[in-house]
Order: sequence, then structure tokens, then C-alpha cells
Amino acid sequence: MSSSTDRRLLRITGVAAGGAFAAAAASLAGAPAALTAAVTAIAILASGALLWARPAMRGARGRGPREQGELFDHMLDAIDAERETLAHCLHDGPQQTLTAVRLMCDVVRDAVSKGDVHHAEEVLGRLERLAADAADDLRRTVARLHPVVMQQQGLVQALGSLAETVNEEYGVATSFDRPRGGWEAEEDRDTAIFQIAREAAVNAARHGRPPVLISLQRSPADIHLSVEDRGGALNGNGHAPREGVGIRMMRERAARIGAELTLESAPGTRTIVSLHVPAAR
Repeated sequence: MSSSTDRRLLRITGVAAGGAFAAAAASLAGAPAALTAAVTAIAILASGALLWARPAMRGARGRGPREQGELFDHMLDAIDAERETLAHCLHDGPQQTLTAVRLMCDVVRDAVSKGDVHHAEEVLGRLERLAADAADDLRRTVARLHPVVMQQQGLVQALGSLAETVNEEYGVATSFDRPRGGWEAEEDRDTAIFQIAREAAVNAARHGRPPVLISLQRSPADIHLSVEDRGGALNGNGHAPREGVGIRMMRERAARIGAELTLESAPGTRTIVSLHVPAAR
């Protein structure tokens, strides 16, 4: 492994260890649970990236040092982008909600001291709704880090939940065409399929044209995942799609499970990201 690769791994390890230490320190210092959870989430994200790097390095054997360096640079860019998104989610959601809760607690305390029970009950009702909203925000934020529903109910349910989340967060009509019959789970394969579906669906919601359709089908020969929109998600100028960070990451995930990722883009008509996973791998 090259020295530049060593430095990149040390950088990832440092982020993970630093995040874990900060979370522990915040907890011991009696920091609010939301702050501790946020720091812990970032540490988990960085640690997961380190674990992902190991099999990615094995897949990168045989590549030149330049290609390996580019791969790690893409991975670090993706980590930074996820951390930034997570910070925005926590700031715009739970952090602001908790600030409002603190202020409303002062209002309730004041109403109780004045004997205004009716006003106190009214504010407590609003507090209950705010707490429910904060719980929903945190659930969506945690789902960005790891698809908990997949561990509990499997890939098919997780993709259905993904379609609902994209619909809610981006206001883009998104549907899921589920496979017929049962689904035999395989953790590594299903995790890769989900992550590729999420990357493609979010990209379609941000840059494509609605509606977005996620489809998962299975035949004796292979598993086929596709994410389709009405054009524009990959390019909007008639040229071949540029291999950005998202596409490179999807290709690496596909390669890890012996699958093939293909892109079809026709401006003004449709964009399709397809994943073919052979039954025998």
C-alpha cells in the first residue's frame, strides 16, 4: 500500500477515534442527549467508512497507485458530504426543536406559578407535538446512517421505506415496484443493493424529473434493481454522464458483490440506473 493511502487511512481513523472520544467526553460532562447522539452518529459514519475501505482496498489490488488514490479521495469526499448533510439535518431539525422546547418549558413554568392551568395545558399539548416531530426527525437522520428497517424487516421493506422517505424529504413522487413472492436475505448483497438504490434515488430526486420509480425484481438467473426518472438526473446536455463521486461509489459497491451497474440517460426522456446481480456469484 502506498504512503498516500496510509495517510488517508490514518485520516479516516483519526476522524472515527476523535468522534468517539468527543462523544464519550460529552456524555461524561452531562451534555444534552441530542448533542451526544449527534457526535456519536458522526463517529459511527466515519468508522463505517473505515470498515468499507478494507474490502474496497482488496478490490483495488492490481490498480495503479493513482487509481487507488483517486478512489480514496472519492471516498473521503463522500464522507465529508454525508457529515455536512447530517449536520444540516441536526441543526434544522432536532436542535431547533429542542430550543423551542426549552423556551416553552419556561412558559409552562410561568403559567403554573400564576395558577393558569388552562394555558399550561395548552402549551404542554404543543410540547407533545414538538417532541413527536423531533422523534420523527431523528428517525430519518438515523435512517441516513444505517437502514435499521432492513435489519428488522429485510431489503424489500427497506426499499419501500426509502421511496416514502424520498417522497417526504424532497417532495418528489416516488414509488416502489416490489418483487413477487418471498425474499431470501443475504446481508452483504442486500446492503449493497440498498445503498446503491438510495444513492440513485436521491440523485434522481435532486437532479432528475419526477416521478421516480424504484424497482426490484428477481428471476432464476439474476436480481435486477432499477431506479428511473424522467430524464436529467445524470446529465442534461446530451453528453455521456460524468463519473462523479456518487456513480463511482455505486460502481465500487456493485463490484464488491460481483454485480454490474449500467447507466442509461436520454435527455428529456428518461434516466435509468440498473444493477444486475447474478444468482451464482
